[in-house]
Amino acid sequence: MIASTDNAIAKPFELIDLGTSRSDLTSRREIKYAFPQMDVGKLRRLLETNCRRLIHNNSVSVVRSIYFDDVRLSACRANLDGLRSRRKLRLRWYDSLKPGTDFFFEIKWRDNRITGKHRLQIRAADALENITYSQIRHNLEAMIPDYLIRDLTTNSEPIVIVQYNREHFTSDDGLRMTLDYDLTYYDQTGRQMISTSFPRRLEGLVVLEGKTPIGREAELRRWLHPFSPRVGRCSKYVYGCCQLGLIHASEL
Repeated sequence: MIASTDNAIAKPFELIDLGTSRSDLTSRREIKYAFPQMDVGKLRRLLETNCRRLIHNNSVSVVRSIYFDDVRLSACRANLDGLRSRRKLRLRWYDSLKPGTDFFFEIKWRDNRITGKHRLQIRAADALENITYSQIRHNLEAMIPDYLIRDLTTNSEPIVIVQYNREHFTSDDGLRMTLDYDLTYYDQTGRQMISTSFPRRLEGLVVLEGKTPIGREAELRRWLHPFSPRVGRCSKYVYGCCQLGLIHASEL
């Protein structure tokens, strides 16, 4: 039976939000603290004492992101080399093992010490897990803004799914911190479709990420007293490349 022409034909991907509602993502400082073998409960209690918890859908969000790169792992290498200007591409969703129809296309950029994020909310006509990677790229090329096309074409290879638990905290005057733990990775190299087979856990690592307006970076440390953690790059994507054997641990 032929479908009625009165019904609009569903587009493969539909742009829901260009990210204009999140002005805090456009330009900020992001500071990371890594705690190997740290008790998550101690850090949680410290943050609950010094600031307040933010709850979105759940008290603990499960974050999953597919990171894309080129065959030379240029985005990974840019982080290892400490390049002052670099960009990463990922598709992100929350609280389900595989993505459904709603997800985020994100370009995370760094220019010297300033970071920002282009974040597009997208809705697919079918669950993303049912679509091949080549079709995902094709659908994205047809609908993302022109200024992001180069990121997509130069980072065309799916590398890894990064998964972790995240808890959100904030101060009354706009500082934010996230508590990330239980990091798990899923190899996507050579895959035709999204795969969550053979998870690889990174045991013991806890990451605190401070997000602050430019000029207020020093204020984050008062949240962590009496701990005195060192600031580190601590890219979850780079750790994932190491877990998959794509880079050597000595390079971290």
